[in-house]
Amino acid sequence: MIITFIDPPPSKDSRIPERVFGCTYGLYAMPNIFLLTAAAVLEQRGHRVRYINTPLKKWGEHKFVAFLEHDTSDVYIIYAVNLSYDTDMNAVSRIKRQKPRAKIVFIGPAPTSHDSKYIIAPDIFCVRGEPDFALADLIDHINTPEKAANVSYLRAGKVVANPATEPIKDLDTIPFPARHLIDDGGYFNPKFKTPVKRFTVVLTSRGCPYPCSFCVPNSLSFATEIEYKKTHNKKPPYRVRSPQNVLKELRTLKKSGFTHISFIDDEFTINKKRVLEICHGLEGLNLSWGCLARADSLDEALVHQMAKAGCEYVDIGVESLDQSILDDIKKNIRVETIQSATQLLKKEGIFAKLNILLGASERETIETIRKTIDGVIALKPDSIMFSLCNPFPGTDYYTLSKEKGYFVKGDYYPIDVQKETTISLPHISKEQMEKEIRRANRRFFLSPSFIANNIYRLRSPLGLIKSLSALYKKIF
Repeated sequence: MIITFIDPPPSKDSRIPERVFGCTYGLYAMPNIFLLTAAAVLEQRGHRVRYINTPLKKWGEHKFVAFLEHDTSDVYIIYAVNLSYDTDMNAVSRIKRQKPRAKIVFIGPAPTSHDSKYIIAPDIFCVRGEPDFALADLIDHINTPEKAANVSYLRAGKVVANPATEPIKDLDTIPFPARHLIDDGGYFNPKFKTPVKRFTVVLTSRGCPYPCSFCVPNSLSFATEIEYKKTHNKKPPYRVRSPQNVLKELRTLKKSGFTHISFIDDEFTINKKRVLEICHGLEGLNLSWGCLARADSLDEALVHQMAKAGCEYVDIGVESLDQSILDDIKKNIRVETIQSATQLLKKEGIFAKLNILLGASERETIETIRKTIDGVIALKPDSIMFSLCNPFPGTDYYTLSKEKGYFVKGDYYPIDVQKETTISLPHISKEQMEKEIRRANRRFFLSPSFIANNIYRLRSPLGLIKSLSALYKKIF
């Protein structure tokens, strides 16, 4: 069977949805290893698999249609997030017009959350939750989908949702992503200070044990969480790959010529002993890497070892520097801990990026927003990502916002969270929040110190061009 994973081209003048984290539009391209891991399982079962990232290839709709006219794929698979719905359904209409007998399968958090929006014909399917083995089982039973767990399909005009399996317990049983399916030349991460030759991402765990009310984790974790909550009414268990399995993948990447890696675990540094073991293994590989971390998981010894092992950047989920808001959103962290962690990273020369989420609590006011903006800029991090909360279906904050009528249009709708919000809160309106984030972005990113530091840091002309492009999209 010939199977094609495809990221469809956006409609003319529309933005490109980012699918790895799934909550914003792309500033720079990141390889979707969630899709590539599912592809690796299919290859293990003997299927012919390929992946076409049309935005990375700069295909428009005309090129996409021309491709479909001559393509012989039996199945097209689309990894879908909330922001990609219109783009993806437009692709479905194109595929059905050109290839009426082809099967279409959706995977990812959006079809997990609302499968009926996608299943508009009998030969369209959704694989809910973790797709790794469930997708392969569906492909093996594509004409008898009732035999495949985690699958939704149309039968007699109604959507049937087969029972789900438990999340994969032993992550070491999952093959490494099929990175040979991609041309990785277009992927990039501007947070690295050394010239990026070949860049990829790695996932060493799934899920997060913390109870934050607003949180939208990476799109694979979110799909797993959405499906698990349907029957368990709680978050799925946090699971990790063994350090030995992680280091085996890292050694493979080194041999393949990769130089830079982003660990995209929701929280890479939760288990200090495990991270230290991975760091010791990294020391001899000469790889540059970065990760996401909670401030309270970073101490002096760990940060020192991370720097020694080649860590160049850390993203810290800060959200707010107002303690009452941190408490309300169940962040379970102190402002002082965030401040201390930022200084630890700076001391070790690790690029510190702080992620701020304004409007994540109904207690937010203009005063708390400005307090956070002033406080985070005073910490002098290397970068800040200011975002506005758009309560996603499946989160506690979505339920609260829906119940209290905070959505300005009555419900969630896709927007660019780095520029817009979908809610007005009791003490601050949508328009006021959007004005404050514009002010924050221009204040930080157009400051002479930020510009000077990053021109010096990005010595590669290509890296500078790509970073300036991402910055332009963020501000304008």
